Amino acid sequence: MNNIISNCPLCEEHSLHLMGDDDDNQLMQCIWCGYVSSPKFIGKKEDNEEYKKLTDDMKNWSKEALGRIWIPSIFTLPDGMIYPDNDGEVMKWKLAEMKSIPIKEQKNYPIEGREDEFYEKKYDTDNPIVYDNFYEVMSVVNEKAKDKVKQENNTLKIKLPSLSMD
Repeated sequence: MNNIISNCPLCEEHSLHLMGDDDDNQLMQCIWCGYVSSPKFIGKKEDNEEYKKLTDDMKNWSKEALGRIWIPSIFTLPDGMIYPDNDGEVMKWKLAEMKSIPIKEQKNYPIEGREDEFYEKKYDTDNPIVYDNFYEVMSVVNEKAKDKVKQENNTLKIKLPSLSMD
């Protein structure tokens, strides 16, 4: 599989990640503007069956370039979810951080198919952090991930007693 970084046809930044063996099988993800296209979105909006399945918001935000339809990304990560949303007339990017569900409230979040098991965490979509640009939210997520790794590395250090050579 080839991994290439190129200029995005939408924002023109050198942040378009191309993943796949050939043009017809490439996933294209821009880390700057947040738009993505996959093989199922090759063609024009009026002819594409996958496009017709999109929500109205996704249809409104979608764009056409390079013979493909491009849609805003949705990232579900261990510590948060990045997603597009309407903020009046303009699309904004939101970060819903992962939050613990208080024990008393967990009964409101049953795990489907598992009797008497409940989720302990959820994405806090009721209190998202709003960003104007995708690259801003990605930068914040990146810094939080770095901080988490530093914290985990600090807690994993084992302090051994010093030995004296008397």
